[in-house]
Amino acid sequence: MKQELRYIDLSWAVVALHEKEGFTWQSLVRDGNPVDRVEQYVLGYMSFWHIAFIERDALVPCEDEQLRHAARLKIERYIKQHPPVQTLPRFYIVLLGQPFAPLEPDGMTCVYQM
Repeated sequence: MKQELRYIDLSWAVVALHEKEGFTWQSLVRDGNPVDRVEQYVLGYMSFWHIAFIERDALVPCEDEQLRHAARLKIERYIKQHPPVQTLPRFYIVLLGQPFAPLEPDGMTCVYQM
């Protein structure tokens, strides 16, 4: 199976989408404010799956490009070890340095799959 991942770097997380035709990041981008729109979508998704109920003010911005790169690699390793059973759209989220999330020694959470 060909791995087709798209990434978006939020201020507090790295999110990957394993895409299926017809459901892309562009479908999440509306109203001329794409990052805010995607952040709202991801926050809502996380709350729906009870991963975290968090206030936007509690999110810690992350400006460290090396940490973001490491998070992308972590997601890719996770997908290689746990390939999707079906080619449905899937989100993979790694939270970066958040006080409410249990972090591993590398400063990132486990990979959350939705």
